[in-house]
This record gives sequence, C-alpha cells and structure tokens, in this order.
Amino acid sequence: MKQSKDKRTSIPVHKLQERTSLGIQVRYFVNFNKQDIRKLGAHRDDHYILIIQEYGNSKVNIDFKTIMVSGCAAFFILPGQVHYVPESEETAGWFMAIDSSLVDKSYQQIFEELALHQQALAISTEKVDQLAKCAGLLCDMFDDAEQALMPGTVIHSLASAYVGIFADLYKSSNPEKDKQNLRPEIITSEFRKLVSSQFKTLKNPSQYADTLSLSLSYLNEVVKAVTGFPVSYWIHQEIILEAKRMLYYSDLSVKQIAFSLGYDDHAYFSRLFTKVSGISAVRFRKDYRE
Repeated sequence: MKQSKDKRTSIPVHKLQERTSLGIQVRYFVNFNKQDIRKLGAHRDDHYILIIQEYGNSKVNIDFKTIMVSGCAAFFILPGQVHYVPESEETAGWFMAIDSSLVDKSYQQIFEELALHQQALAISTEKVDQLAKCAGLLCDMFDDAEQALMPGTVIHSLASAYVGIFADLYKSSNPEKDKQNLRPEIITSEFRKLVSSQFKTLKNPSQYADTLSLSLSYLNEVVKAVTGFPVSYWIHQEIILEAKRMLYYSDLSVKQIAFSLGYDDHAYFSRLFTKVSGISAVRFRKDYRE
C-alpha cells in the first residue's frame, strides 16, 4: 500500500526562535485563513500563546479538549500543549506569541494552575480596549518586516505589562475549581510544583519520584500521559528557563550561571542549554539584549 506523503510520526513543535530573535510576536488578525489553519494542523509550541478575541466565534482544541471562544474573550495556550483550530467564523483580535523566559514566574503559575481545566474567559469591551491599546503599541515597535524599531529591553518591558494584564484577568475571575481531578492530573501538578521549587538541587528524575513516594516508571508514565513530555523534559525546561532569565537580567558569565544552578561542570551545562534551547547561551544573550 502506498504510504501517504502527509503521514507524521510525531507531533511537530513550532519554535519561536526560528521566527524571531526577540522572543515575541504580536499580530492583529481578522478572519483566520482556513487554508493556513489546515496547514498548521495539530502541533505544539515551545512558547506561550495569548489570544484576545474582539468578536466572532471560534473553537480551539487544546490537549484533546474543545474550548468555545465567543464574543469578547481571552484564552491562552501553554508551551507543550497540543492544539489546533477546527473552526473560526468572522473573528478579529490580537495574537501574541512570547518566550517563556519573558513571562514572569507569578504569571506562569496563574496559567499553569488553570491549565488542567482550561477555558476561554469572557471579558468586557473595556478590558479588550485596554489590551488592544497595549498590543497596538507593541506592534508599532516593529516594522513591516517584523524588525525591531526599539531596544529589546523596551519591547520586553511592555510585553511583560501586557502579559500581566492578561494574567490578572484570569486571576480576578476566580474560576471555580473542579474538585474531581483525576489522580494523574494531581500527581502531575504536584510534580510540576516540585520542579519549580527544587530544580536547583534536584536534577535526577528519580529524586523527584522518591520525593513524591512514587516509582520512577509510574511518575514518568503519568507525566508523559498528561503533558506529552517525560519527567526529564520538564526538569530541563525549568532549569533552562531560569538560565535564560539570568542571561537576560544579569551580567553573570555562563560559568557563573551554571554554578548558581547547581552544575559544577559548566561545559556540560552549556551543552544542555544548546540542546534544550536550540541556540547557545552566548547567542541567546546577544539576540535578546540587542
């Protein structure tokens, strides 16, 4: 039997670094192009996506859950979540893609706590206008070829303010928590919180399994089933995310950053950074500080 040319052996991962060196894209959209949507298909991103819909109706499938987006609404997609848009009718709004290293940790926690029961959030036209003005200012900082017209630090500061307003919409809504969480989701949530607080001292997946009083094989199975990635992926992501923050916000050398993150062998750390990020630590600092 002839094999289909479109057959995929894995879900593609879209990397923001391949589209921009500043770690941020902001665009205004009117009516998603259906052909473009089909071309994208189901995929993961290595960055956050924040959407403000001004009007229209959309369906977004995120990790096999369909989210209805109607009228003035906000919704987000976390790094690693499999998603696609099966339907979009007469919509308009703002799209932001932003690197995890540019998202404040407190904002990340808000999004991650809601991720297991993700939903679109209905918002007022006043809030839409507020976010639209901020997004418009960000767009004005790039030319038609998406080249920055302002220093990266200025762009990133405004982008952080935008993300903060967006995150506060969800925090202020106080959505009712579903008390019937499945055990795998609870374990995964506990694991992710543990990684967030202990990644500088705990590097080995077996250490997390021992701390959670679980076998490594079971923890790995559960985390991969819920998130699509193994335990080691999330440990490395947290470590490299912190490294990116230090590269951007401090003047520490790569060697000093490696030591501060618990690595005695800075050469190994440098190789790990390049493997996880797709670029070297030195290149990351140069690109983001220009």
